[in-house]
Amino acid sequence: MSYLRLEHLGKRFGDTVAVSGIDLEVGQGEFVSLLGPSGCGKTTTLQMIAGFVDPSEGRIVLEGRDLTPIPPEKRGLGIVFQSYALFPHMTVEQNVAFGLEMQRVDAAARRRRVQEMLELVQLGRHAARYPRELSGGQRQRVALARALVIAPPLLLLDEPLSNLDAKLREQMQDELRAIQRKVGTTTLMVTHDQAEALAISDRVVLLNGGRIVRIDTPNAVYEDPRDAFAAHFIGQTNFIAGQLDIVGDATVLTANGSSFAVAAGRGQSGPATFSLRPERIRLTDAHAGRIAGCIGHRSFHGNHWVVTVETGVGKLRVLLPNDGSAAARDGDTVGLDWADDALRPVREGA
Repeated sequence: MSYLRLEHLGKRFGDTVAVSGIDLEVGQGEFVSLLGPSGCGKTTTLQMIAGFVDPSEGRIVLEGRDLTPIPPEKRGLGIVFQSYALFPHMTVEQNVAFGLEMQRVDAAARRRRVQEMLELVQLGRHAARYPRELSGGQRQRVALARALVIAPPLLLLDEPLSNLDAKLREQMQDELRAIQRKVGTTTLMVTHDQAEALAISDRVVLLNGGRIVRIDTPNAVYEDPRDAFAAHFIGQTNFIAGQLDIVGDATVLTANGSSFAVAAGRGQSGPATFSLRPERIRLTDAHAGRIAGCIGHRSFHGNHWVVTVETGVGKLRVLLPNDGSAAARDGDTVGLDWADDALRPVREGA
């Protein structure tokens, strides 16, 4: 039995459909991310679960209880906003204790639970400080502690790391996931950052145009995107379009005069498009790969190089790990090679 269930959830604002027919089941203790571009409906979905937006249709069921008609203040959910929404006139300890005061928890139990939560988020030494005296990462942890201290049945995170710089954001992803695992609170996070969703989620819910495109594990969504939108939005990819033919026991994609064996097709011949991830491509000698090309541009990213190669099937991006050796130079003629299963069929127009 699912712990959280969204049943055909939808929201319209006048003639605009923001969310349409969302069906989702989340297990207890699971960390699920709602991922998608701006305007895809992910934040509206989270706001409906929180109670800040009334659904136009559908139900929200938590532990068998229909939350849909219940006002937000009575749902008992933990929420961390993008802005953290800390009380500037309260200390860290007072901010974290606020929810317990609203629940009329006695002073002794309140102090104990606040101290336990501050230790969990590594802020025990900062209990007497004010939000203005904290770093961005510390303020984020205060907001998380305040949401978790009331032991909510569900934690909702609305772009919780978006205000942090890149290095701190990566560090906080690890901390957030570690805290969630230790506490075991069922968590639903909204993000537009695909790397963030892949790094810390048990499952990813990919949305586009107010509808769910895919629900799966991060690895499955990335390695086998199934449609062009998912392949393009999650990570970087190359698309190769051509004619798919079944030749004996082999499946072959022919594109602009070049033919490539593929491990998985659609079971029938016809026009087809395949996704090829940049990191699955290897550079070889010009006549040793599946196709030859000329390096048009390369850029250095610290731990890897991104190389653009002009080929007979178009520009292909290649991601090369930085192993200390010099990457091929602009203008060099190279060969490109990959495993048969690196080509993944995708549907167009999803």
